[in-house]
Amino acid sequence: MVSSSPLRLLFLRRHRRRHPHRLFSSVPSDDSLAELASHLRGRRFHRALALAKTLIQSKTNPIPSPSELYLSLSDAYPSLRYDLSSLLVSSYSSLGLPDAALDILSRASAAAHPSPSRPSLNLLLESLVSARRYDDSLDLFSKLEALGVEPDTFAYNKAVQSAVGLRDLDKALSLMRHMREKDLADAFTYNVLISRLWKEGREADAVKLFEEMFERKIAPNKVTYNAMIDGYCKAGNLEAAFGVKARMVDAGVKPNVITYNCLIAGLCRARRMEESRRMLEEMERNGLVPDGFTYGLIFDGHSRSGDSEAAIVLYEELVGKGFKIDTYTCSILLSGLCKEGKIGKAEELLDGLVTRGLVPTIVIYNTIVDGYCKIGDLEGAFSAAKRMSAFGLSPGLITYNSLINGLCKSKRMPEAEELLQEMKKNGVAPSLQTFNTLIDGYGRANKFERCFEILEEMQEKFGLKPNIVSYGSLMNSLCKQGKILEAEAIFQDMLSRDISPNTQAYNIIIDAYCTSGDLSRARGLVEDMKTRGVSPSIITYNSLIKGACGNGNVVEAEDLAQQLRKEGLNPDVITYNFLISAHCNKNNVDRGLELYNEMKKLGIKPSKGTFDMLISALNIEGRTEEVDKLQEQMLQENFVYDNACTKVGVQLGDECKALAL
Repeated sequence: MVSSSPLRLLFLRRHRRRHPHRLFSSVPSDDSLAELASHLRGRRFHRALALAKTLIQSKTNPIPSPSELYLSLSDAYPSLRYDLSSLLVSSYSSLGLPDAALDILSRASAAAHPSPSRPSLNLLLESLVSARRYDDSLDLFSKLEALGVEPDTFAYNKAVQSAVGLRDLDKALSLMRHMREKDLADAFTYNVLISRLWKEGREADAVKLFEEMFERKIAPNKVTYNAMIDGYCKAGNLEAAFGVKARMVDAGVKPNVITYNCLIAGLCRARRMEESRRMLEEMERNGLVPDGFTYGLIFDGHSRSGDSEAAIVLYEELVGKGFKIDTYTCSILLSGLCKEGKIGKAEELLDGLVTRGLVPTIVIYNTIVDGYCKIGDLEGAFSAAKRMSAFGLSPGLITYNSLINGLCKSKRMPEAEELLQEMKKNGVAPSLQTFNTLIDGYGRANKFERCFEILEEMQEKFGLKPNIVSYGSLMNSLCKQGKILEAEAIFQDMLSRDISPNTQAYNIIIDAYCTSGDLSRARGLVEDMKTRGVSPSIITYNSLIKGACGNGNVVEAEDLAQQLRKEGLNPDVITYNFLISAHCNKNNVDRGLELYNEMKKLGIKPSKGTFDMLISALNIEGRTEEVDKLQEQMLQENFVYDNACTKVGVQLGDECKALAL
């Protein structure tokens, strides 16, 4: 019979009580446990930690439970209980096993053993935060003092991080105040808070904390400066962002790729493309290598600016330099080209990249498929979808939704239905967007019965509840066919199903009533939307103004224009065009000219319709000098006057026709 030491026998007895059917050999060897204790006695904590982690991860002799290991060792070595709890909490925490560490902490506390050390508890806090267990992290932090451990900067920072992770900024800022009182706050503390404050749109508070760092002589680091630069850029305050960059350089902190990416992103959003290219050149001069994300930002900026040619030039430069374009950058470039309808060029570039070794992703092919659908080339779209298989890809929900949308826009509803059946057969579940697209398509085709059937099917067969878009599409189609009462019935049905209407839904019905001349009902709906807490938009008021003008009530239209200003809205070119048209129809072209000058002072750019209406009305009155002056201004705006069409439109009082020109 093999003898065992008292330590091993103690461990085996505990193991047998908890696991009577397991073999005794499935526990750490006596030598391993003794070696562990020896390292702790000799203050060789790092060696003990390495051994403990090896024992924990062992597959041949697994430890039955963390608490058994701790209690066995602490019973055998009472004088090492503090070191043992610290060691095991550290071991399990560093292995990403916080529950085991918490179990040991609980057992030590229940047995009135010494609490683990502060460093080991900090490791446990770190493990909990890494696992996004923010509530547990804050709970442990709140117990530190009761465990006889005074929280240090690291512990407080984990608590702040946890509060921020829970989006409890009040809690995070309260913790920060305690840190200030104890002089524990460091750059990490400020960085976590500043970043979250920017994300919550609390610019003033973020700036206040940033300036406080200088007052408290806590040096901001790259993370701090980048958070401030990114925040200002996303808020559209590029001058302030560049000001922070200047302070960063003055402080001897070198901008990195992230710094430049933030600035380039801000410039691209503002469509300041020349400056974004200068930033790119500056970062290269400073020895920084732009990454795929950097170029993706610039490609996206050119797309926002409608300048795909510049994007192509940049692409050719990159290829010439031997830069390997990744799938992310490729998808951004192709998306920009497809948005401009340059699907052929997008295909050409993709072919070139594939030749150079790029393996297309589903995102890239979805971009191509959608690009074809947007220009109405459904054959090209289906061809692109089929080519996916060559790269081991299958059409997904986004692919099918694009194809179904393309078919619906072309009123090819039977094929859209066939595709719906195909996607279900291939295991791709339709989404709310899929059904909303079909409802819109059938509505455009005036097949309202099928719209109603889809509303039922999506709920009964797929458990998808129609939303405001589902009902809005149907109401819009009904209104376009003059079926206003049916549209309002749908609106009421939507309300009965607890679907809250938005401004767009109200605008559909309001505009329909205004177009039909029923301003009384339109006004009633405006009051109803206000009662429900839905704010009228400029589109709402433009519909009312259009209706008033159509009824020849110019005074009411002018009153509505004043009212929208009182509600914090700004008139746009459509507002002014309706008013100008109405006054011209009333032979009051002088008031029309006053409104024209007023809109220019407000920085509202006139449309072609604005000029056409005024010039036509002035021609009727024989005011040739003013006509010449307006035509000159019109040419400066790159518009060409069409006398015949607009004259007919204005004389007939059809302001809608005039505005469409």
